[in-house]
Amino acid sequence: MGFIGSSHGATPVQRTVAAQVLGADTLRSQTFSLIARGDVAGAIDYWVLTTGKDAPAWLFALKTAFDGSKQVAGACQGVARSIHMAFTQLGRQPEFVKLTTKADYIMIKLPSGRDMNLTHTGHHVLVRMDDRAYDAYTGAAGMPWAEYLSRLGARAEITQKVVEALPETP
Repeated sequence: MGFIGSSHGATPVQRTVAAQVLGADTLRSQTFSLIARGDVAGAIDYWVLTTGKDAPAWLFALKTAFDGSKQVAGACQGVARSIHMAFTQLGRQPEFVKLTTKADYIMIKLPSGRDMNLTHTGHHVLVRMDDRAYDAYTGAAGMPWAEYLSRLGARAEITQKVVEALPETP
C-alpha cells in the first residue's frame, strides 16, 4: 500500500486530507521554529500570512507571556499556562515544573547580570520542554535547563517537581 498522499490509488478526498495534515504540520513546525528563535511577532505574522486568518488567541497569549510586564513575582502560573498551551497547540510536549524552597524568595540572575525575584512565597512554576526552561524571564527562545537552574538562588535548597496541571487561580 502506498503513501496516502501519493497520486497512485488515492482518492481526491484522501489527497486533500493528506495535504491538509501536511500543511498543518508545516504551519505548526514553522511557527514553532520562529518562536524558538525568539521571534513571536514573526510567528504571529507567519500564521496570518499562511492561513489568511487572524492568529489564534493562544499565540497572542504566548507573546504576552514574554512581555516585560510579566516579570513580576506572582505572575508565573498565568505565564506558564500560556506557554504550555501554545507549545501544546504547536504539537509539542511541554511539562510544568514547580520549584519550591522553604525560604520565601527564589531569585534568578538574568543574563544582563540583574537579580530578579521569581517569588515571595517560595513557589515558582515554569515550563520545561526539550531540556529548555521557559518563563517570563527566559524570553521565547527559552534557556538551557541546566543554565536556568544554575542562575537560581535562595536561602534554602530549591527542589523541582514535574506537575501534571496547575491549580486554578481564583
